[in-house]
Amino acid sequence: MGVQRTPKGFAVVDFETTGINPMGGDRAIEVGIVHVAPDGTLEDEAETLIRVQRDLGAQNLHHIHAADLMDAPDFAGIAAELRDWLDGYVFVAHNAVFDSRFLNAEYNRLGYTTPVDRTTSICTLRLSNRFLGLRSLDDCCRELGIRNTDAHSALGDAHATALLLSGFLHGIPDWEGWRPALRLAAELEWPRIEERPHPWVPRQSHAAHRPASPFLNRLQSGNPGAARYRHHDAAMLDAAADYVALLDKCLIDARLSEHEKNALVDTARELGLTREQCLRIHEQYFADAADEAWIDGRLTDGEERELRQVGALLSIEPDMIDRAIAVPPFSDTATGRHARRHSPAAPHHDADDVSSVQPDSGASPDSGSAPDSGTSVISGTSADAPDQSRIPNKHRKDRKDRNSTHHGRHRSSADAFSGDAQHDVVLGRPVVRSTTPAPMSGRGHGGNGGVRFRLHRGDRVVLTGAMERSRDEWIYTLEGLGLVVWPTVTMQVSLVIAADVDSESTKARKAREYGIPIADEAWLDRAIRNGLIED
Repeated sequence: MGVQRTPKGFAVVDFETTGINPMGGDRAIEVGIVHVAPDGTLEDEAETLIRVQRDLGAQNLHHIHAADLMDAPDFAGIAAELRDWLDGYVFVAHNAVFDSRFLNAEYNRLGYTTPVDRTTSICTLRLSNRFLGLRSLDDCCRELGIRNTDAHSALGDAHATALLLSGFLHGIPDWEGWRPALRLAAELEWPRIEERPHPWVPRQSHAAHRPASPFLNRLQSGNPGAARYRHHDAAMLDAAADYVALLDKCLIDARLSEHEKNALVDTARELGLTREQCLRIHEQYFADAADEAWIDGRLTDGEERELRQVGALLSIEPDMIDRAIAVPPFSDTATGRHARRHSPAAPHHDADDVSSVQPDSGASPDSGSAPDSGTSVISGTSADAPDQSRIPNKHRKDRKDRNSTHHGRHRSSADAFSGDAQHDVVLGRPVVRSTTPAPMSGRGHGGNGGVRFRLHRGDRVVLTGAMERSRDEWIYTLEGLGLVVWPTVTMQVSLVIAADVDSESTKARKAREYGIPIADEAWLDRAIRNGLIED
């Protein structure tokens, strides 16, 4: 025991976790702490998300997504500061056995032992059962008139538990457990933590509101090395094609995960593309996506919603979005193509703009998936396989590209100058963009370059994470369609379905390393109904 210290009070703790068994591999993914003085006064509070490299469990319960954890510290990064929050305080939790097990398991992973156990903590669940005849935190809060508007967030539940503890301190001040617990907490010794601290990161809904910044804002403006390229420079065309190639691979599910945004930004930097050049690519893509949506002569509510989402993500000017939605493209009777008329009010870039000659690109909403119809206004073709040597190693797909998928009209630099026919594919149904459509191939390139993402009987699919439908149900469905549900990610796997597309699970990380597409179960369900599987 250490020297005698004055009791500080109570540290009310709540963890959000990936599951219920830390010994079985479940991890803490958020912690909230509230200090309560010995007289029941609530004092300081703190919270942070905790990054882990695994799936996140019941996300419908804790509402934490893998993208939320990308900038969060791991437990090693919070261990020292968390120790300071707990040292000298009585550890309190609603179900203290549960929370103390996760606390100790996380410290044990780092080689430390804490003094927290059943004899040195106070459990408000036990107090509630004894004095109120209630157990759940929700029931206790209702009984005492405590509002917990942020249930199942660590700080929300810790704050509610702190108010419950305060009620007990005032309601049963003579309870025999208060004074011994405070004295013991002042005497306990905590280990010295050597790990380097990392700033704590609260969940986004608790942080000061900041408007979302478009991912292109991470790129440098006016990079001199890239600005010198003219439209006829092969290097610039190659760079644009490589950027579009990666964008196509990111968009098979009509969305961009945080990992995919980071990959696009890293690739644009390494290719020397500036923010302005990427924006020109995006503007051309958006115009093509609008043409695609209008191809049947009408714009559905779902297509309009998606166009607005795409435009916002790609930093498209609101006027351009409104025009694309309000005015259909004209049809060129000579070529059979649909094209958008340029007007004095519309953005129009001269021949020096990379967008006027490079392949068109695609993107998708920042979050969420395509409309419930199962089809997307985002689709595309590819004429030339890009020079893979220009794609950074960490983003390159160093395997046979048998399932390449393209969203947005994607032409080679040669095709951009020609009048060759174009042929696009909306998920599950071909869309003819010329009078001479090319035959489509389920794999690889067909005819004059059409590509679509399809699975064939015998293809391997991997599932990762806790999904809404049971794993057994998904296995039954996929095997009934002739697919093979594979237990691990190898280079022979065609698709990974994740509960969270930004998952840091081992399977998801290996899929990104191998360049294997990752989609969520909502996309899989729509894609199956829309003809994902071919014989």
